[in-house]
Parts: sequence; C-alpha cells; structure tokens
Amino acid sequence: MSRANQPPEGDPEEAASGPSGLMDLLGVAAVLVEADGRIDMWSPQAEELFGYTFDEAVGQQAAALLLHPEHREAGLALFARVVETGRGWAGPFPVRRKDGSTRTVEFRNMRLTDSLGDHYALGLATDRATVRQVERKVALSSQLVTQAPIGLSVLDTELRYVAVNGALAAMHGVPEADHVGRHFREILPGAPFRTAENQMREVLETGLPLVDEQVVGRTRADPDNDHAWAVSLYRLEDQVGQVLGIANVVVDVTDRYESARQADRAQQRLRLMADGSARIGTTLEVERTAQELADVLVPDLADMIAVDILDSVLRTGRPDRGEGPALFRALAVKTAYPTGASEAIIAPGHLTTYHTDHPAAHCLRTRKPLLITHLEIGELSRIAADDAAAGLLAEAGVHTDMAVPLIARGQIIGVMGLARARDPRPFDEDDLTLACELASSAALSIDNAILHQHIRNAAETLQRSLLPRPSPRRPGLEIAARYRPAQAFNEVGGDWYDVIPLSGDRTALAVG
Repeated sequence: MSRANQPPEGDPEEAASGPSGLMDLLGVAAVLVEADGRIDMWSPQAEELFGYTFDEAVGQQAAALLLHPEHREAGLALFARVVETGRGWAGPFPVRRKDGSTRTVEFRNMRLTDSLGDHYALGLATDRATVRQVERKVALSSQLVTQAPIGLSVLDTELRYVAVNGALAAMHGVPEADHVGRHFREILPGAPFRTAENQMREVLETGLPLVDEQVVGRTRADPDNDHAWAVSLYRLEDQVGQVLGIANVVVDVTDRYESARQADRAQQRLRLMADGSARIGTTLEVERTAQELADVLVPDLADMIAVDILDSVLRTGRPDRGEGPALFRALAVKTAYPTGASEAIIAPGHLTTYHTDHPAAHCLRTRKPLLITHLEIGELSRIAADDAAAGLLAEAGVHTDMAVPLIARGQIIGVMGLARARDPRPFDEDDLTLACELASSAALSIDNAILHQHIRNAAETLQRSLLPRPSPRRPGLEIAARYRPAQAFNEVGGDWYDVIPLSGDRTALAVG
C-alpha cells in the first residue's frame, strides 16, 4: 500500500477511523468506578482482560469482583486516595480473573469529575507481561538505533527519512537531524544509489525483504574513495497490516570488499603471468613477439598499448649511445576497442623520436618505469607525440598512463606504453608491477629474436658468399643454377652445388 493510497494526514475524520496497532497490541481496558466503589462502565477490552462480561461487572463492587481478599485492603486504600485527593496512581497490581486465576495488571488510575461535581475513578489497564514485552522491544530497538555500529534508518512510504542512527549518519557524512524529512536521493545522489532506491520501492510494493545486497559508491563522508555496504531492506507494517514505510539496515563491508578486490586482482596477475609465459616468445620473429606482448596485456590490463624498439638495436643488436634523441621503431600497437586514440599512436613499422618529457624518453634516461595515475586534459601533451595526437587522446578519454622499459641482458632495448580510457580505474602500483614483470620476460624474448635475426642474416650472408660465382661458360653447355633451402621454414642450410671444368671438354656437376 503506497502512501498515495493512505488517508491524508490532515483529514481528522479519516485519520480517526484508522485503528492504532500499538493500542491493539496492548489491549488497553477502561473501567469507570463510582465513588462508592461500584463499577459504572466496562469496556470490551476489560471483558477480555478480566474475564467478566459487561452484565457481570457493571453495578458490582470493584474490590469484591476483582481483588483477592488478601489484596482488598491495599486496593481500597489506593482507590480512596485517587477519589478523595485527586492524586493519580500508576503501577502493577494483582487482579483476580473470573476463572479464579491471578493476573498482574498494569494500571493508570485517575479521578474524573462530572458536571454535578461527583467524582469517579477511571482505571486504564493492560496485561503487565504484554507491557514488559513491549518495553523490552522498545529498549532493544533504542539501544540498537543509538549504540550499534550498524547503520539503521526508517523511511516512510515516499522514501523520506523518518529516523536515522548515528552510525548511518557517519557513513553518509550528513548529521542525523539533516536526514529527517529529506528524500533518500537527496542524501545519496548518484547512479549506484539509484538502484538501491528502486529496490526500496520494490520491497514496499511486494513486502519481500532484500537481504545483504552489496552497494558500492561514494558519500559525503569520503567523496574521493569508493566504499561498499551490505544493505538489507524490510517493509514495516502495523498490527493491522497498514504499511508504515521501510527499515534500512546498512553494514560497512569496505574491508571485505577491498580484500575480495585484492584477491581478484592477485588472481588476475597470476592468470596474466601464466598467459604471458605461454603466449609470449612462441617464435623467433621480432614483430610477432612484440605483438604477443600486446595481445596479452590488452584488454586485461590496459585499453591501449604501444611497443617501441630502439632502431639501433634492430639494426646492430646494440643500443645507440650517440648524441641526440633516440630513434624508435614501432613494432606493435593494440587497442581494446575501436577508438580515435589509435591514430595518435605511431603505426607499426614507422620510425619516431620522443620529446624529452615523454614517458618513453624518461624510461630511456633513467631505466625506470613511469606511472601517471591521473592525467588532466592539459597534461596529455606529455604522453603524446604532438598537439594533434594530444587532442585525439583527450577525445578518447585517456586519463592514466604508464611507460615500462624493455631491458634484456642489462641493456634497454625499447619501451612499452600503456593507457586507459574507457576503463575508469587509474593505474596503480600493482598494475605497474605486473607490467614490469611481463615486460622483463618479453624483453628477453624480443632480444633473443633480434639476436637470432642478426645471426641468421650473418649466416645467410656467409653461405651465399661461399656459393660459386656465376656459372662458367662451357662449350656445348648452357648452365643455370638456383639455390633453395632443403626446408621451407629454414632459410639457412648446409647444402651446396658446384660446376667443375674437366679435361677433354668434360664438366662435372656436383650437389651436396
């Protein structure tokens, strides 16, 4: 039942027609006794509490009907005090029920005076055990609300705060008094809490509780960091089923959430390391090895990656120690999704130099990685090749970057650059550590491929130099030769051929 279907609070007639759940729970009985001790009025609740019907009670002496002989003197003294002095009396008193049993009843007695000046005693009574039960529940609720470290709140059917405890106020960063009367979304704006609001409406509508639902977001208490809460929602109803609102129980589980995140990230690092070991260095081809490194890291660690190798290493196998900016050759580029940022990255096969503030230049100078957790738009020129590239990176939303040197056998052979744009998380130290571990392994594989390429080129040059010069001209013979390796995948072999002039116009053709 939504608030829109409830009687308006300002309509006394409609409000008076609705029963009170608390009064029904207590079962308050009313008994009016005349000054001479005779019962004059007897409510239906009195019939249930004491066991006597209206006809059996009205006109009877209250003390004789309701009190055991041993309690009558004390009861009559209290009655006289109320009627004669007008001083009310409240407290428990043992009462005899119709079946002869004794029930301790909680009384509130007061004197009434009619227009003629005659006095009466009005007794309001309820079962003491029921009162104690309600008192215990109220006390427990009060202690939970005020002292428990768990966040507790009550919202009405329009999701306005009715009550909130100090623990929840601290979680929200909003004083308790400032909660009351304000809507849930006023206290907790933002997308993560919009889902929680929808869940509250569903609980109000269905009556089915929602238990231990995790919500992750940021509040005024700590606007710079995510927190996690376990939220439970329960619909509140009175004794007759009228919906009063919703109870919200909140437990801060940020530590548990962070531990789970760390465990997930540790598993991710192990998975990436295992993946890298299996996929990087499967061949002795330089470009293929660089691309394997890119394929492992994107999209699991970064949204985009570029792998650049010093051109001098590719040409000579050694870093160029000459003056001036280092010349890099792009070997591999990959993005996790189509993006204009790819046009800002040097395409594979092309040569480039980087300005002195560029992360790649930093790695080359210091031999150390560089982590940039947050990049403002004005800082993107630091990681871009030029202003046009910086504009493309800004449009793509690049916000964090890191550069890692590729070091093999003590020599820096290149640099790997990674960035995030669509992934909102900034790179952190754990990400940098993982990237460095994979870069170290990949650098050795790349260096091995470069070394193999140089050895192969040298062997191929040597082999071709050992082959015979153009075939000699022999009378009566037209000689042609072609060298082809015995295995298609191995360009360097040990095969040979020769043309040997012999006497008598004879010629020997030899293949070995």
